[in-house]
Amino acid sequence: MNLIKNTMDFISKNILKVILTIIFVLSLFIKAMYCFDDSPYFTYNSIYDILSGTLCLFIFILIVKSSDFIQEHINYKVCFIMFLFFSILFIFLVPLKPFSDMNAIYHGALHISRFEFYELLSDNYWSEFPGNIILATFWGILLIPLPKSLVTIKVINAITIYFIAVITRNIAKEYGIRKYNLVYLFTLTFSPLFLYINHVYFDLPVILLCMLSIYLFTKKNIILVFTLLGITKCIRSSASIIMLAILFVYVFNSIPKEKNCLKRLTELILALIMFILLGLALPKLILNLYFGDSSVKSYSGWNQIYIGINESEFGFMDNDFSYDRNLDDIIERIHDYGPRKMAKIITKKTFWLWSQGTYQAERYAFGADVNDKFQYNTFLTRYLMTSEQTLRKIINAFMRSQYLLLFSLMIIAFWKEKDMSTYRLFYYIIFGTFAIMLVYELKSRYILQLSPLMIIFAVRSIDNFCIHIKSNRTTDLVYDKSNNHYK
Repeated sequence: MNLIKNTMDFISKNILKVILTIIFVLSLFIKAMYCFDDSPYFTYNSIYDILSGTLCLFIFILIVKSSDFIQEHINYKVCFIMFLFFSILFIFLVPLKPFSDMNAIYHGALHISRFEFYELLSDNYWSEFPGNIILATFWGILLIPLPKSLVTIKVINAITIYFIAVITRNIAKEYGIRKYNLVYLFTLTFSPLFLYINHVYFDLPVILLCMLSIYLFTKKNIILVFTLLGITKCIRSSASIIMLAILFVYVFNSIPKEKNCLKRLTELILALIMFILLGLALPKLILNLYFGDSSVKSYSGWNQIYIGINESEFGFMDNDFSYDRNLDDIIERIHDYGPRKMAKIITKKTFWLWSQGTYQAERYAFGADVNDKFQYNTFLTRYLMTSEQTLRKIINAFMRSQYLLLFSLMIIAFWKEKDMSTYRLFYYIIFGTFAIMLVYELKSRYILQLSPLMIIFAVRSIDNFCIHIKSNRTTDLVYDKSNNHYK
């Protein structure tokens, strides 16, 4: 058991810190970009990136200098009111209409909330992507007691982000982060996450449920954790990564310490049963309720990998998908490409994914570069029409600069943190995502759910820096565990 644990610890921590360091250094010169014809590309950092990077660094220095004050005097009620105010302002000033998958999910949710199942199933979208009807059901159930409007969903998104910040703060506190209020503040002001208020899809609910699962894991209730992750798995399969990471950490940390491990093993078996029932059996039941015994197309997971290793767009969606894709197609593509070409594809997609930094938030906040994309015009919308406009370039550069700053601090924590056992779960989740994304379809929003963990690691670096500064001033620094700070 110890050999497996030590091997996994060594691989996850060292691969992450080495490869992500290289990616960060290269990102200082080369910029990964998302084109609004739905493709990735590379360019060089512009004056916008330099200026926004300087601004982010200046703000960060001010925050670090004020970190003790923020930790002791932050007013959560004021923060909530201010966040909600700016969220409502954004919702009404940038009234993006749902498009693509979002449009089907939104109208499907409206039909479900009104129990209009005939109208729901008359949409041909569900014959192409039946699995997404589960997500429409999720939103539809939420809308049943609420006003049936797009604004309602966006307000739910805003409240979801706020609770993500609260739960992430609480996780940081449980994991011994001294300045956990910085985690709260950074999460609330993380611009890519904020822009996802306009996104009617699975991303924000999944992040909230996953972070809640991690928090509940600190309370040692493995059955409740896996039950929640099973529900999350209904919405998005990435919950399986969190489940596996928690499973390994639970086995490594809990079972060997028990004199009689039968109780822990029984709890684990029951937890796995709950995950399987809710994460695997429940989606099939829901699809059967909607479509009966009729044949339902299943979008093969193999197709996501087949797309994820395409050469033309180094893993980004190239519209070459099939419902009949299988493992043999993957093997054939790998054989045709050969080792050298495969290495090139994986290198390019990995650098793009982890340095792009905006999680494609611009697309889901402002839509594609078309004219008819807002419900109505405001004084802001005319400046947000295309990605070539000055305001859009500033937003893109600021999001990326903010990301790279936090990303760099996370990497510093990887290098400096000696206690692997404390943050083992975080390392496993990030590494598991890293490994899957080597071959999976390339989209930067697929790693958005890691942003809260990145912020926790970033503040861990700030903690260590502040401790180092204080230790240079005095040799009498003592850590008070009861109050979670040094005195």
